[in-house]
Amino acid sequence: MPCKRRGPIITMEKFQWDERMVGLSLGFVGTLLMIVQAGLIRIAIPKLGLKNAILLGLTLYLIAYSLFGIATQSWMMFAISIFFVSAGIGGPALQSYISNHIPANEQGQIQGGITSVISLTAIIGPVIMSSLFSYFSRKEAVFYFPGAPFVLSALLSVLALLIMISYFRNKE
Repeated sequence: MPCKRRGPIITMEKFQWDERMVGLSLGFVGTLLMIVQAGLIRIAIPKLGLKNAILLGLTLYLIAYSLFGIATQSWMMFAISIFFVSAGIGGPALQSYISNHIPANEQGQIQGGITSVISLTAIIGPVIMSSLFSYFSRKEAVFYFPGAPFVLSALLSVLALLIMISYFRNKE
């Protein structure tokens, strides 16, 4: 039966997390984010280069989403969060790559376009993902699989990764 409480409904449904556990997980992810944003990004991007940082970020998202989708124990969600948060190196690398390859007089236009796409996905994403979760966590579903939104996210990560690989190959 789907969880009717607010919050991260997948973990509440799949692992019976309560508000305390959700809070602990969010605190853990927040701490990881601080580490990645304050240190890892500054170290990883210069060492890897922008292209490799973008590809690594997308690969880590693919791994994390896939593992989140099939996780069977609460502790796995914490462990997988390390991959997920580390994937955050891809975003700043992509922004830098785009900025470095766009003429100065078009910077505002491209940054506005990026912001628009991010805003659009923030509207469409939750509708699609919550619908998938709702369908696959009800009794009438073909099979019970509350991790379905993560699998879709992994598939979209594969698509993004393939697009970037193709783009970089064509640029060389």
